[in-house]
Amino acid sequence: MSIIAALALANAIAAPTAPSAGPTSKPEELVRQLGDKSFRTREVAARELIRQGSTAVAALTEGTKSTDAEVSERSRQLLPQVASVERNEKLALLLKDPSAPPPKGLAGLERFLKAAGDSKASRELYVEMMNIHHRAIELADKDAKAAAMEYQLFCEEAFNRYQAGARVGRYTYDNLFAGQADITFLFFISADKRLRLYENGINRSYILFNGTQLTKVLSEKDGSPPMRKLFLDWLENEPQSYQQQRGFQLAAQVNMKEALPVALRLLEKKDNDNYSKVQVMTALTKLGGKEHIAMLDKYASDNAQVTTINFGNGDQLSVQTRDVAMGVQVQLAGQKLADFGFDTRFGNGGGMSYHYYGFRDDKSRDEAHAKWKEWAGKNLTKTGDKKEPEPKKADAKTPAVPEKPKEPPPAAKPAEKK
Repeated sequence: MSIIAALALANAIAAPTAPSAGPTSKPEELVRQLGDKSFRTREVAARELIRQGSTAVAALTEGTKSTDAEVSERSRQLLPQVASVERNEKLALLLKDPSAPPPKGLAGLERFLKAAGDSKASRELYVEMMNIHHRAIELADKDAKAAAMEYQLFCEEAFNRYQAGARVGRYTYDNLFAGQADITFLFFISADKRLRLYENGINRSYILFNGTQLTKVLSEKDGSPPMRKLFLDWLENEPQSYQQQRGFQLAAQVNMKEALPVALRLLEKKDNDNYSKVQVMTALTKLGGKEHIAMLDKYASDNAQVTTINFGNGDQLSVQTRDVAMGVQVQLAGQKLADFGFDTRFGNGGGMSYHYYGFRDDKSRDEAHAKWKEWAGKNLTKTGDKKEPEPKKADAKTPAVPEKPKEPPPAAKPAEKK
């Protein structure tokens, strides 16, 4: 053997071999190897942690707290990748058997299925949403303020798309959503009260509730029951009353009668202010019926002013809570608003905006309310239905209860033969 070959063999035997991370390596050991002096050892450990997926999440989470700067930094870098593997594993499991209990640990899943119902279609909606919007939904459980920022960025992006079209003369609301997953995300995240606490005034989300994309996914023909349920959950939990009114307008457009119970519950909610209540009242004009007239009677003397408005060059009108309540009652009774002092030249005569229920002065207002009270007293019962004609009183000469017919006399017995 040559001297050179002998030296090479000796070096190969003496050189330390880098520890290899095998498939059976424990996650805790692999995390420690992230701080190893050997670059190869660190890389092999990182790949193995990613491969292990969900089983490595706990070890990496603990690794972010390590006093070893290399371990903590690499753990922070790897955690999102490993969490993604874990998420995908659980999402696949969620769809594998729709009748099986949902896997634990998926962000927002419990609330989602409570709102949309646990069905195959609901699970598919959730998975589709999580594939795109998982960051905001996962943040909601850890940092609501950061999640609120993600929600606002989502709204801003949609608003900017609208603005870009408007600048070139294309005023359309039909490109606000990239797909169904965006709409699912909008309803689900907008109903999360934890995030909405961090709003600073009106956000850009109002632009998202226009156009035909929402009406399409909410219609019975093109939509799905889970999506309609998510919409109703948002409608009841939306903190901005002007957004709620727009929601009820959408429900009326698609004839969603399931929105009526939501409106009735909101009207009965004691901590809702008058401004919020008048916006809900108007929903009854499209979703309610005569049976709901009586529930608005309690607002008949509520003279709290909700707004003043001037249409064009006309007189300034003021709108009180009782005005809106009466206007809705008039329509539910099938009567004309103009017959009770309302100016119907604007807004197609009432409808679902409280702005069109005002009066010029208290004199005309009081006269209108008096006229309605008189008409309702003559034509409506307490339940809001038309009065049934009263039965005629029995005449004094005619007995109130018909006499029992007299029984015929018994037939004469035949004479006995002698």
